[in-house]
Amino acid sequence: MMRRNDELAWFHTPTRQAPIAIAIIIINITKSIIRNWWPFILILIFRSNLLGPDTARLLVGAVAVFVICISIWQYYRFHFYLSQDKLHVSRGIFRKVKMDIPFDRIQAITFEQHIIHQLFDVTKLKVDTAGSTDEEFDFAALDQAKARELRNFILKNKVKSDAAVDMDNIEEGQSGATPLIHLAPMDLIRVGVSQNHLRTAGIIVLFFMTLRDRIEETVGDRFLDVFDQYTDQIVNNLVTYGVFLFISLIIVSFVGTLIYTILRYYDLYLWKTRQGYRVEAGLFNRVEQAAQFDKIQMIRWVSNPIRKVFGIVSLRLYQASSASRQNKTTISVPGCKIPELNEIRRSHYSLDHTDHTTFRLTIDRRYFWRRLLFIGFIPAVTFVIIGYFTVYWQWYIVAALWAIFMFFYQSNYHRKWTCEMSDYYLEIHYGLIERISKGLLLFKIQGVEIKQTPYQRRNSLSTVVLYTASGDVVIPYLSLEQGLRLKNYILYRVETSRKKWM
Repeated sequence: MMRRNDELAWFHTPTRQAPIAIAIIIINITKSIIRNWWPFILILIFRSNLLGPDTARLLVGAVAVFVICISIWQYYRFHFYLSQDKLHVSRGIFRKVKMDIPFDRIQAITFEQHIIHQLFDVTKLKVDTAGSTDEEFDFAALDQAKARELRNFILKNKVKSDAAVDMDNIEEGQSGATPLIHLAPMDLIRVGVSQNHLRTAGIIVLFFMTLRDRIEETVGDRFLDVFDQYTDQIVNNLVTYGVFLFISLIIVSFVGTLIYTILRYYDLYLWKTRQGYRVEAGLFNRVEQAAQFDKIQMIRWVSNPIRKVFGIVSLRLYQASSASRQNKTTISVPGCKIPELNEIRRSHYSLDHTDHTTFRLTIDRRYFWRRLLFIGFIPAVTFVIIGYFTVYWQWYIVAALWAIFMFFYQSNYHRKWTCEMSDYYLEIHYGLIERISKGLLLFKIQGVEIKQTPYQRRNSLSTVVLYTASGDVVIPYLSLEQGLRLKNYILYRVETSRKKWM
């Protein structure tokens, strides 16, 4: 039997969440109602003939009472306790569900603090388990101290090789835990400036493209006519408004990306411990994630010209998880300096990266010609055909410029695609403007597959796909002989390794 410590006696008796959880549950249910029913809510607001003032007040009051009652009932129906090797949870509103979760099936425990959590010194605790997504759940609000005790108790008693791990070293300020990365306000500004603002601009354009249909569905033709009137003015004066709209879009994208970066990564700390990493970040929504070394399957870092000037990369550490939960278990550091990146690489590979013997694989030149055909020449021919039928000679200039640009772009893209490999790890580097790098240990590869298109079969070429527990790595256009040798070598390293992949 497990010895019960009086200080931690609450572990072993059915326990509820912190009382403030009721308010948080009310907020969550209200947000869910607004998110799923907002078109209907807008119709009731703007089409006043559908609902009188008295009826509207009665409806709002009824919904409010319903939400409060459901939240209180949900709070009192939620209990949990711990046994020697399991987390026991009882929950449900109209149907009571009991869950017995072995500690060794728990993959990750994440802390999250919104404004209310921070005000009342509680935390939202998310438990991610191995299996289907239905087995992922969270505690709406636990006292900070109890949440950390619960996490430490679970991780110390996991029925795995890491059962003896001392998770106290993860806590800030304990011996063995050192801050590896800290993003100060100026660091966040550099990160915001170096982000991909075109992605934000695309989201804004897509939003306005679908705005008309949303207006028509929710508030009717009265506001739709006003929207169409402004749209027609912009289209009819595109030359006049075009430059202004483009500049405005760039400014809004830049400011939006900068604000998002500051809110999400405010006061980011990445702590390195004897067992792994812990990251804390966020202003209004403070998130804390932890990852042990043996669960990290892949590291990925991305650079671009602006980040090179600042000497930083965007870093991600991928843990073993299903595809549907990958984003929730990934540790992201948007402003990792090059020395810190090299330290993380050496730690991940468990060797001195600079002193270890490596060799490079090169992809076939026909990879360049195939990409140039589909991305360069075919669009250029299309522009020529358009110019022929429309009798606009400007299209011929567009076709020539596009073909020349794509020739040099694809040539450099092919030249900079590299794969570096040693006896223990593999790294690939690709991309021209945005340079993407991925690194993984050979013994953590779950499977290797040789793929061939009809063109590759005719030319004895192959594409090698490496499967891991956190995503796939693709090496295109190797010679078939080189691909088979790579596959056999990786499988040999996996089968002869005595290390556990997680």
